[in-house]
Amino acid sequence: MSQLQTRISWGLLLFCVSAVLVMTIASGQAPRQRPVVELLPANTVAFLAQDGSARHKATWENTAAYEALYDSGMMEVVEKIFAFIGQQAGQQDNAQLQAAVKHIEDQGLSLAISLAEQGPPLPHLTLVLHNAAALQPSLVEFATSQLRMLGMKLAASDYRGRTVHSAMIPQSRGIEVSFWAEGQHLVVVAGINAVANAVAVADGEMPHLATSRVWQKYRFETATSEATSVAWIDFTLLRNTFGDLPIPRPGHGTVNDGLSALGLHNLSTLAWQFGYKGRALWSEGHVEVDGERTGLLSLTNQRPFTLQDLPPLPPNVGSFSATRIDQAELWTTLTTVARNVAALGPSDASQEVDRVLNQVQQTIGFDITAQLMDPLGDILCVFTDSNQSFFGAGIGVAIKVDDADKLRTTIDNLLTLATDGSRGDFTVRRTERYGCEIVLFQFAQQVQVGALAIDKDWMVLSLVPQTIGAFALRADGRLPAWKPTRQQAEAFAELPTEFTSISVGDPRVGWRSLMKLAPPALVAAEIALKENGVIPRDLVIPITTADIPPAELVVNPLFPNVSVTVVDEIGVHTTTRRSMPAIPLVGGIGAGSSAVTVSVAVALLLPAVQAAREAARRAQSSNNLKQLALSLHNYHSSYQSFPAGSYANEKLKPNKRFSWLARVLPFLEQSLLYEKLDFEEAWDDEANADMVDTRVRTLLNPGYGVDDNGPGKTHYVGMAGVGKDAPSLAVNHPRAGIFGDNRQTRISDIIDGTSNTIMVTEASDKFGAWSQGGNATYRPLTKKPYINGPDGIGGPFRGGCNMAFGDGSVRFISENIDPSVLEALSTMAGREVTPRF
Repeated sequence: MSQLQTRISWGLLLFCVSAVLVMTIASGQAPRQRPVVELLPANTVAFLAQDGSARHKATWENTAAYEALYDSGMMEVVEKIFAFIGQQAGQQDNAQLQAAVKHIEDQGLSLAISLAEQGPPLPHLTLVLHNAAALQPSLVEFATSQLRMLGMKLAASDYRGRTVHSAMIPQSRGIEVSFWAEGQHLVVVAGINAVANAVAVADGEMPHLATSRVWQKYRFETATSEATSVAWIDFTLLRNTFGDLPIPRPGHGTVNDGLSALGLHNLSTLAWQFGYKGRALWSEGHVEVDGERTGLLSLTNQRPFTLQDLPPLPPNVGSFSATRIDQAELWTTLTTVARNVAALGPSDASQEVDRVLNQVQQTIGFDITAQLMDPLGDILCVFTDSNQSFFGAGIGVAIKVDDADKLRTTIDNLLTLATDGSRGDFTVRRTERYGCEIVLFQFAQQVQVGALAIDKDWMVLSLVPQTIGAFALRADGRLPAWKPTRQQAEAFAELPTEFTSISVGDPRVGWRSLMKLAPPALVAAEIALKENGVIPRDLVIPITTADIPPAELVVNPLFPNVSVTVVDEIGVHTTTRRSMPAIPLVGGIGAGSSAVTVSVAVALLLPAVQAAREAARRAQSSNNLKQLALSLHNYHSSYQSFPAGSYANEKLKPNKRFSWLARVLPFLEQSLLYEKLDFEEAWDDEANADMVDTRVRTLLNPGYGVDDNGPGKTHYVGMAGVGKDAPSLAVNHPRAGIFGDNRQTRISDIIDGTSNTIMVTEASDKFGAWSQGGNATYRPLTKKPYINGPDGIGGPFRGGCNMAFGDGSVRFISENIDPSVLEALSTMAGREVTPRF
């Protein structure tokens, strides 16, 4: 299966698996509007639900994020950019698909991954598209057309009064994807016997999700905000199901033994609830633990602290993140877990862990726990000091100190060890400033990066010494320190006052920087795209710098993001209050730039990035085809004809001979490779083995991944004409293309005109060696659909493929082209009148 076909297959699966309908119709009565939760199985181990934007429209439009993005006009600009990139990447508008996506956005969906009730605990996937039964005809049409291209069929059958449409995933040993309308919902399921299980739940013969303990605790109604999304993982159910299975290495315990070694044996639930609260985006995360926390989970057993326990931060600190962690306990726990895990491995694994730990301590010359961890306190704070540097270079790390003298001695020993071991590549310089000694790090005797200082209460590290100097002045009261702003105080008032970690971030910093960069970045991007040939020079981009709104319209509605974590007897709970996810452009940290923020930013930008990358790859593939067309014309100038599809060698069949691509190697700057080939022997003869393994970059389509298996491949093939016998036809036959087994075509033979005759095309499947004659390097049209169909002609780019014509031009041909037109373009003497295409 080609990469394109694989994408189509997975795209169909994801579309189906993103459209699940499980609703019961009472016998002999009108359909009852049952809750979606009653259509999902009770033994769900992972759950995700989105409530749909329509229900929360008024609340969403009241948030600061909506005002910043939509009322400012920023999203209108972004949508135009995405649409433009999609058009350049060959995306085609699909009204039905757009309508389906809009419906899902408005109405929401629920996704459950469950375990089979009977037999082996195989996973089943059930996804319900809320109130989407009307989408079923469109889904049937879409699935039918896509599966036909893969040689598969969508089958319809009656199952307990439902019309179920199903397709079996090839080579999956019985995994099927099915969908049907259940009441007002649309259900898609995937798995072995998934239909029977889902219908049994819908008909009340098996328990549904409303009976799950996790659902009862973590659903939309239990959130302290107006929840729009809920997700959770039931680790208890996973552990009870798979815990007794042996670890793959025989004789070394079970899965539960491994979890116990890590301290995860009583991890119960991970849950998230997302929504809106007033002007804020509100989220709550929960880690539940049954019983005493040991191993890795014991690290959550930290005493709470308050804002008064923080170090003296810059007065205008953009963001900071602080946590309480006992350093000595951290080291002891990690080494203990390492030993516990090693005990489940080979017999000498535990001794090896001890040997490594002992070797580390012998190398550094002191006891890590007593000399390094014990002198450190239990507050660690990372902060930004924008007064001292640009783009995050002023970031600092402050660690509470319990025994400053002992810590200084240990740090000095470590620095001496590093200096001696670097043989001059690492040195330190010391200077007294602002009442403390600042240690500067220097590398290769030239580059000074990093500094450190220790006072009686804190050890501070930073990339620049100014951050440390300012910290020392604040600690002595000679510079003002941070106090919560009015907006920060408003956020703190809604959150717990005691916590084990806190993150504060200001999204205004990143968004203001982004808005400042946007106009020149737009101009630079347009120039770069045109200069590199990604888009035509005369193409007009649909937005100008004037379309970008003033920074104030985006930034002014925003307020600080705050996240706090508390620990109780049940587990760990994190609450986050945001105005909008931050853009981590300036080294910011805290709630505005956490891992969640990065995930959201990636989710927002990934479609555009992928589309832009596809456009660039498509342009590079077009350039490859231009190089091939040029090489063929240069060959024609030298030999008064194009090369035959396979090198003339009567003792060999065409698929054993060298290809036309091998003949044009000298014109692709591959003369050395060409001279080493023995054309009188088969291409895969031992005499040619080393040479044919060579990868020729021009012959590889950048839209496909790298494949280092077997001989060097080509992703481009010559056009042989129409019909299975086309490669063997005479040069003047009306169905003959430019390339054939023994055809040597001259430009004068192309009666239909070089601008109307395809010479070389991208391939979509059945990739062969560039050195091999026959179907590997030239192909005819034999079976519809011709593009991205069974002939392997097509490409990895959405909407069609690049093709080079006899005049050397390269054009992107739509996959929806009239087949008769493509047939006319594939022959050189058909004498057809070719319409505009």
